[in-house]
Amino acid sequence: MTATSTDEFQVEWEDPADAELTWTWDQAHFPKPLSPVGEDILSSWAPGMGPRRAVFNGYLYAAMPQGAQPGPPAGLAPDSTGVREIWEREALPQIRELCGSIRNRDYEGMSAAELGHVLDELVGDAGKAFRLTFGTFMGLVLAANALVDFCEEELGAEGAVHAVTMLQGFENESAASGAGLSRLAELAATQPEVATAIRESRFDDIGDADKGEVFLREMQRYLDEYGWRAVAWGDAHLATWAEDPSVPLNLIRRYLIDPEHSPAAAQRRAAVQREEAIQQAESILAASKLDEFRELLRNAQDHVPVSEGRALWQLISIGTLRIPILSLGRKLVRAGVIDDAEDVFYLRLAELREVAAGRGLEDVRTTVSSRRDDLERWGRLIPPRTLGREPSDGSDAPPLMRRFLGHGVDVSTEPRVVTGNPASRGTARGRARVIMSLNDGHRLEPGDILVCPSTAPPWTPLFAIAAAVVTDSGGMLSHSAIVAREYAIPCVVGTQVGTQKIKDGATITVDGAQGLVRIEVGPNE
Repeated sequence: MTATSTDEFQVEWEDPADAELTWTWDQAHFPKPLSPVGEDILSSWAPGMGPRRAVFNGYLYAAMPQGAQPGPPAGLAPDSTGVREIWEREALPQIRELCGSIRNRDYEGMSAAELGHVLDELVGDAGKAFRLTFGTFMGLVLAANALVDFCEEELGAEGAVHAVTMLQGFENESAASGAGLSRLAELAATQPEVATAIRESRFDDIGDADKGEVFLREMQRYLDEYGWRAVAWGDAHLATWAEDPSVPLNLIRRYLIDPEHSPAAAQRRAAVQREEAIQQAESILAASKLDEFRELLRNAQDHVPVSEGRALWQLISIGTLRIPILSLGRKLVRAGVIDDAEDVFYLRLAELREVAAGRGLEDVRTTVSSRRDDLERWGRLIPPRTLGREPSDGSDAPPLMRRFLGHGVDVSTEPRVVTGNPASRGTARGRARVIMSLNDGHRLEPGDILVCPSTAPPWTPLFAIAAAVVTDSGGMLSHSAIVAREYAIPCVVGTQVGTQKIKDGATITVDGAQGLVRIEVGPNE
């Protein structure tokens, strides 16, 4: 589908039929505009993976027929039997092999033309890995949804949040990545010179510190496992932790200063809350309902481990592609075509192939500069939630769509109230810290409430510092909601306007069970 739009998102549709569809911004996965290379990568992977997609001013939208919200595939029952085994024994080994093959090829030994020639193959292999993360996952989504349905009916108004509380606290990749940083902080604490260098943000001096090589060796092991994640699903153009370890080192610094706000402590609380929630449910339910409840719970308990494993490898599939693309970028710098290796992310894949072969754009620098300016300008826009035909009010959205994507939230008209989806129970009052990019994560202090558009797995360690989380996008089965429960902190998701309505520095109260945020005191009051 081809269309053009102004900065006001006034769209000129090439096919008038597309204007009759409702195009919904996928803010949960793509809160920021895509770079040209990122857009091309995702577009090449899109066929066969859900609804049609289009990009307007860098923002990704998905098409949905008016008045029809997709529910579960016909004939698919909420049974997760064998899903985790299929994921761990069949899909995951293939994904590891594909990503490992991309990561470990000798790109420096190739010429620019040779690397340009294999670029499509590499993108295709990463796409195979990405698609393998989908598999039979819908069975687990439906199993979690069935448990929520049951608890809503049997446990009352807060039954949904009670249900998802019973799924938290199991080992999973997002929790493991945070726990890995905790272990590194604990290791640094036993090595005084290393700890001092980290506390003082002298990261370049760690290697010269006593036992610094021991810490750096363990740090490298951590980065080998988690460092090649893209920052988010749409951020192929941003450096990974493997390339820029300052982000994880800053988090380790925070844990050294305040060990009580480490991921390990939070995850212990999550497991305790899970067991308490299960015991509470069993004490309330009628004896005739216990067998049904226990079966639903068993079916759903692999949801978080598989969901977070998939998210990890989806981001690694994207982040790993930076290795060959940046290698090509360095070759083009040496050839005098571009000024910086990162400039390649502002070209299209087809243009990269042509430029690598010595053909194509006459003035690459001008093209890169213009597109970089576009991306920066687009990043300051506030995209409409939908384009094309006016959507329904969301009241007819199936529960599964509300719980996964967050559809159907009514935005409050009260100036000091923000409404959203209840995601993780509990209440917290604190200073709002509006974080639009993970690079600004260092601004979050213990006791602050994290307010952001959405989160991806690399954001996970911030949840150990935050007192609560509020996001613009997502439902109670979204990544932000899952991780908030793993860290046992209140969370409200899918507010749509949280980052606009809540000002940085305001004092707010978050009620995670009710899905409400109250702005108590403005930042300048």
